[in-house]
Amino acid sequence: MEDNGIYTDPRHTACFTGHRPEKIPFDTGVKFFREALESVLYLHAMEAAEQGYDTFLCGMQRGIDVWAGNQILRLKEKMPNLRLICVSPFSGERESRQPRDRFDYDRLVDACDGYIVLQKSYDKGCFAKRNRFMVERSSLIIGAVADRRSGTGQTLRYAKSLGLKADEIDLRAFGEQYGFSRADR
Repeated sequence: MEDNGIYTDPRHTACFTGHRPEKIPFDTGVKFFREALESVLYLHAMEAAEQGYDTFLCGMQRGIDVWAGNQILRLKEKMPNLRLICVSPFSGERESRQPRDRFDYDRLVDACDGYIVLQKSYDKGCFAKRNRFMVERSSLIIGAVADRRSGTGQTLRYAKSLGLKADEIDLRAFGEQYGFSRADR
């Protein structure tokens, strides 16, 4: 594991969990819908920062993870004491991405305050290991979830079982409230 000696105090650390774009119950390819969701992520991160959380762990997955990481970068412009730590499950993760997703990945890595790679290569359980790693180093989880049977739902349950505070964004209710929907669902 490459962690570059990065220390996080769980009392002041929050982590994110959420779905990939295709698992979100509204079309995040529509600019307005995506920007609305990003605004909600920003507000939840700002609330956490105002409560004393100064370190945010980002799992680097497409969708919610990357969008939340970008909101921490935005928030750092106003609150430079914040830290963004990117946690990759395996060292070849970037290469498994499409070019547009690599750009987003690289942007976060280049701007973050720490980059942790948990293992050398992919295996079936590496994403769950990454989720447990982040949860075990946090006292708050910010989760954007639609399907509670998913990896995101599993991560939220694990965090709650360890006693973390959970700040949940119900993506189904959010989409319904604003009339967002996916044509294919």
